[in-house]
Amino acid sequence: MLFAKMRAEKARKAFIRGASGNDRVRLATEVLPSNCDAECDIVYETPDIPEHRLDIYKLKGTEVADEIFFLVHGGAFVYGSKEIDKNFGMNLAVFSQIPVANVNYHLLPEKSLQGILADLCSAMDYLTKQRGIRKVHLIGDSAGAYLALMLACALLDKDVRHDMGIFIKSDVEVLSVASICGVYTGSRDRFPGYFFTKPTGARDGDNVLPEYVFDLKNIISRTGLPKTCLITGDKDFLHDMNVDMRDFLAGQGIPVKFYDAISTEGEDARHVFAISHPSWQESHAALKLIIENVVS
Repeated sequence: MLFAKMRAEKARKAFIRGASGNDRVRLATEVLPSNCDAECDIVYETPDIPEHRLDIYKLKGTEVADEIFFLVHGGAFVYGSKEIDKNFGMNLAVFSQIPVANVNYHLLPEKSLQGILADLCSAMDYLTKQRGIRKVHLIGDSAGAYLALMLACALLDKDVRHDMGIFIKSDVEVLSVASICGVYTGSRDRFPGYFFTKPTGARDGDNVLPEYVFDLKNIISRTGLPKTCLITGDKDFLHDMNVDMRDFLAGQGIPVKFYDAISTEGEDARHVFAISHPSWQESHAALKLIIENVVS
C-alpha cells in the first residue's frame, strides 16, 4: 500500500509539472474569439472557492435559452481548470450557436472521484435552477471525457447515482455526449485511479465506490448513452482506447460518430489536439463533427 501511494504521488507531481509547463506557454499566446461573450467566474455553490465556479460563453447577439453544452476540462483528474479549455469552449459556442458552460471542479486527491462528481452535479443544479437549463450536451477531454460520460450515465440512472453516493435535484435531459481523446479505463492500484477513493474514516471519506467506475464499459452497458461523438488522433496515446470504445458503443446499439485526426507536416494529432490547437484544420473538422452530432 505504501509503495502504491508513493508511486501514485510521484506520477501525480510529474504530470502536473509537465502539463502546467505546456499550458503556460500555450495560454500566453492564445487569441480568444472576439465574437463571443463570456460571463466568467460564476459561483455555482460555495462563494470564495475557485473550484465552485463556471463560465458561460455565447455567440454575440444571442441569448442563453434552455439548452447548453456542459464542458468538463481534462488533466488526469489531478490538474487543470476551466481556463485550459476556455479557447475551445468559446469557439464551440461561436460555431454551434449553443451556449457553453465551462466548469471548474475539485481535483484529486483533495477530493475523491465521488467529490468531483458531486461538484459537477452541483454545477448542473445551478444551471437548471438559476439559468433555466433543461437540455444539456455533455463534453469533455481526456479525464474530462471520462467525467462527462460518467455524469451522463448518472443522470440517466438513479441507481448509479445511489451507488456513487451522489445526488442531483435537476430534471435535465442529456441530448448528446462528446469525448475528445477520452480515457475510459483505469486501475485502482495506479495513478490516477489510486486516488479515486479516500479511505473510509478519513475526513470526507467515501462510501465504497462500485467496481464499474474503473471501466466505463460496465456502466454504459447498464445505462446506455445518448448519441455520442468520439474524437482521437493518430498520435493520441489513447488512440487505441478510443477505437475500442467506438466499437463497443456501436455494439451496444448507441449511435456513435468518430473522428480520427491525421497528423500533417508541422502539426501532430496528439492527445487533446482540439483543445491545444483549436485553430488547426483537423481541430476544425473535429469541432464540426461534434456539432453535427448535436444537430443530427
